[in-house]
Amino acid sequence: MKRFIVSACIVLAIILMMTVRDSKAERFLNVAIAQIVCNYDPDFSKRIQNNLEKVTRIGKTIKTLKNADLIVFPEVCIQGPEPPANFTKMAEPIPDGPTTQALMKLAKDLKVWLIPGTLFEKGDDGKVYNTLVVISPEGKFVTKYRKLFPIRPYEMTEPGSEFVVFDIPGKGRIGVVISIDSMYPEVTRTLTWMGAEVIIRPAYQGDLVGGDRARIPIAQTRAQENQVWFVDANAAAPCNGLSSIIDPEGRIVEKLGDGESWVSSVLDLDMVTRVREKGSYAGGYTFLKKWAYLRKVKDFPPYAQGIENGPVFKTLSPGYVENPSQIKPY
Repeated sequence: MKRFIVSACIVLAIILMMTVRDSKAERFLNVAIAQIVCNYDPDFSKRIQNNLEKVTRIGKTIKTLKNADLIVFPEVCIQGPEPPANFTKMAEPIPDGPTTQALMKLAKDLKVWLIPGTLFEKGDDGKVYNTLVVISPEGKFVTKYRKLFPIRPYEMTEPGSEFVVFDIPGKGRIGVVISIDSMYPEVTRTLTWMGAEVIIRPAYQGDLVGGDRARIPIAQTRAQENQVWFVDANAAAPCNGLSSIIDPEGRIVEKLGDGESWVSSVLDLDMVTRVREKGSYAGGYTFLKKWAYLRKVKDFPPYAQGIENGPVFKTLSPGYVENPSQIKPY
């Protein structure tokens, strides 16, 4: 009888544990990154059409095989990188331009969250921006993000001025950056401060801007210091690919080669909460909490006194290289 009671108690305990676990919905986000080769047809309309067809084809494949919640494509993968003189020829208003409208239809057809890389946006102010677009599974325009740090002197688009996060209902909060934006730790830190649990970075980066060493180590660092998932979608050759998905403790979960390919991974967003609350590396390293509650410095001098007023800038000439012809090898 005693053995029966013990066995019954164990069974009841297991049932209770399962009930408690099931009562709290786990948050998983199935994210896919598509590392594609951009078509460079000199006829811009043909180029855009060809690249839209590729995005459509690969998007359908990913949705069919992996049922992804969110699909991310590389920076400027539809219009293609261009000399500054052609930015205005390709730029369209967002979301009313024909390319964004076609992408909204695609997201609706696939029933997927879509970040189709970036587009050259013609702003209401007449200026051209390198702009990331977020589209919902209902085909609705959700938000846009203008690149904060265009790659001078090669990218003469106007810099943006706003940080952007958006929510995927039932999943979590997503922050977005573009390419070299991630070289500035303040950008990802601000998105984290705004509640981001995943950082998405479309990129078009090759050896000209540092190659692998300017992307993978940076992505791992941003992930670790902010205890956040980092999703990096770079273009395939002639860029160097190596798109990756990195967990909140800096581990590379997925990494592609340099050719055209794609991969998906299920992100455990509750992992973000766990490592932020209990600490990274098996506990204790609660970087975000210590940033808030351990520091004695309330106002960091570069921001309180003005970045350009620091002693380091007394040793540097003002401004920056604004034309490729001004670049001097060292």
